[in-house]
Amino acid sequence: MYLHRFLLATVLGTHLVAETRTLSGNLPPAATRPIDFKTEIYPIFKTACFRCHGAEKQKGKYRIDTREGAFKTTENHGPSFQPGDSKKSAALLMMAGLIDEMLMPPPGGKPGESDPLTPQQIGLVRAWVDQGALWPEGPIIETVQLLTFVHDVQPLLTTTCGQCHSGKSAVGGFRIDSLAELLAGGDTYGKAVNPSAPEKSPLLAIVSGKDEDIPKPEKHRLPEKQVQLLQTWIRQGAH
Repeated sequence: MYLHRFLLATVLGTHLVAETRTLSGNLPPAATRPIDFKTEIYPIFKTACFRCHGAEKQKGKYRIDTREGAFKTTENHGPSFQPGDSKKSAALLMMAGLIDEMLMPPPGGKPGESDPLTPQQIGLVRAWVDQGALWPEGPIIETVQLLTFVHDVQPLLTTTCGQCHSGKSAVGGFRIDSLAELLAGGDTYGKAVNPSAPEKSPLLAIVSGKDEDIPKPEKHRLPEKQVQLLQTWIRQGAH
């Protein structure tokens, strides 16, 4: 199947590009605020992409840890990143799983290394591209990104937990509608989040699927990267 598509792409490359772009309407919405490359986009690339497309290895002759490599034009799918137009950015479409058999990062490997990007992460990359895909000159000096409830945690919890834990009828009295309500906890656990103390925050055991005191704990399990984001946010003080 893949070989057939590769041969077809070689002969009908431009047609395949057009086909790929028609799928881009399913992209998660772009973040609606200015995006900083060093603190928000580069860390995503480092975690999700460098293992296969970094300094030591460049699968498919593609490298994303340098500006020159990241903006390479693919043979069959157009530019990897098209500044100003995320819908025409092949690398982003692959991250979103919108190019057949080209999901990036690919499934498999060790747990936590090949998890797909979250809709929130794709939304950040999409906004970065739409805002011009600015990539500073010279080596990237990483800074620690301080996660916030409004920008990083609330969108995640609303998507994954909002159905049961929003509004006055929230299960167990545990609400994620605001930071104050999340920190207040619920009727069952009391405080589910203890700022600066991940080891004392029951929320992490729940979203890791390890709390066997709740019905069907596996249904509460989130992907490893989302758990890590929550853990980092709590360690940073849960602001």
